[in-house]
Amino acid sequence: MNEENILKLVAKDAMIKPILIYEDDDSEKILKKLKREDINACIVVDKDKRLIGEISDNDIIKLFLHQVKYEPLVQLLNRGYRRNFLYKKAKDIVSKKKVFVRKETPINEVIEVVFKNEFQYVPVLNDNDEVVGVITPSSLINLLKKY
Repeated sequence: MNEENILKLVAKDAMIKPILIYEDDDSEKILKKLKREDINACIVVDKDKRLIGEISDNDIIKLFLHQVKYEPLVQLLNRGYRRNFLYKKAKDIVSKKKVFVRKETPINEVIEVVFKNEFQYVPVLNDNDEVVGVITPSSLINLLKKY
């Protein structure tokens, strides 16, 4: 396929199924989903699947480190940092990064967003602002390999 046909490609051609976490999911569910899906980030959405942000393994590590730092005080108050963490909801720890593309965003713009910003993934939204997919560097490479 030639360059002209590649330029006709859009975000929906490269998107894959997203791993979603709902804003009221608890930390235990988040950790299980990250481990089960073998991913290091997931997209947080509201009940209508509208993008709120993301939670990455780095966000969880930072939360643990913050709580470990204050563990002596927490122990005096008879509350363990791990127990405190497990009561958090996705909406409490979400990073509200709102970079996304639309289903019809031209593939060259998608590539620029993904690689220029070194994102692990970029959510794909439909016209109703619902998350319908995700684009990763590997999903882009897999698409472009065909051409």
